[in-house]
Amino acid sequence: MKLAISIGISPRQSLSSWSDLAAELERNGVERTWLIDSQLAMKDVYSGLLLAAQRTGRMGLGTGVTNPLTRHPTVTATSIAAVSEVSGGRALLGLGAGDSAVYGLGWKPARVAQVEEAVRFFHAVLKGEEGTWEGRAYSLPHLAAPVPVYLATSQRRMCTLAGRVADGVILMGPADPAYVRRQVEWVEAGLAESGRRREEVDVCLVTTLSAQEDRAQALDDVRSWASTEARLIADFAEFPSGLERFRPEIEQAKAGYDYTQHLSTHAGHQDTVSDELTAALAVAGTTDECGARVAELLATGIDGCIFPLLGGGRLDRLRVIRDQVLPAAGTKP
Repeated sequence: MKLAISIGISPRQSLSSWSDLAAELERNGVERTWLIDSQLAMKDVYSGLLLAAQRTGRMGLGTGVTNPLTRHPTVTATSIAAVSEVSGGRALLGLGAGDSAVYGLGWKPARVAQVEEAVRFFHAVLKGEEGTWEGRAYSLPHLAAPVPVYLATSQRRMCTLAGRVADGVILMGPADPAYVRRQVEWVEAGLAESGRRREEVDVCLVTTLSAQEDRAQALDDVRSWASTEARLIADFAEFPSGLERFRPEIEQAKAGYDYTQHLSTHAGHQDTVSDELTAALAVAGTTDECGARVAELLATGIDGCIFPLLGGGRLDRLRVIRDQVLPAAGTKP
């Protein structure tokens, strides 16, 4: 399994220190880094990717994730092409309908049809061909290496779309094995529609994790991320059956969410989620408990996990995942 992480550049972090951290991530075995695109909460994703490309030599570098609304797709295409050029072909384009970057502007996420059009557009122009967006044809003014397009999904229609058209899938949502298994089935339905084989698409799950001997501290550590998950789940068309008892709490998390504190471990809105809901949405507990949960998630049919590195002691967190949790899960990077 590839050791993959998700990370954002905090407003409090200098770009110079981010560049140093990117080099350390590769030295510590990270094979893929997905950099968060949330312009009102974090520093610029493409500046960060280009700096990381200059300080690394093997690690895949992707947007984790961007959307087709806050930047015109021609702008996104030429930006990720630059990352591909500087990195020697290591760029990945993570794309979704839009979350904090979009909601923070008072906009709504892109429609499923728009996302499909965007995927097809990126596939074309990043191969040096002509692509169509909103009825107009475009091509990049320079040669660009193909960049794999990963689609971030959580619900049935987007999972099915990813199976039909994407090179990879980034599954979002609760760290609940039953729900993840459903997501994989939806992706497989899309694969069947397009006549593609399962091995043609890389399916990864974003799994927020904190392994500590004190379970209460571990839960507090992931509570902010759990509040983000709860806010997203509040709008699911098909509410996860295993979370039905938490519906009022999940709706409260949505109502109290502050997008300027998106994914911050200091966010005030994290207090809207209880210990029980936090434990249902994220992976938290002792090393052995976290390892057992990760093993359950890997058994759902996914190809691997993407572990968000929470703020504070990020390299230490990475080493706990690499050296303790993954061996306890019966796997290793």
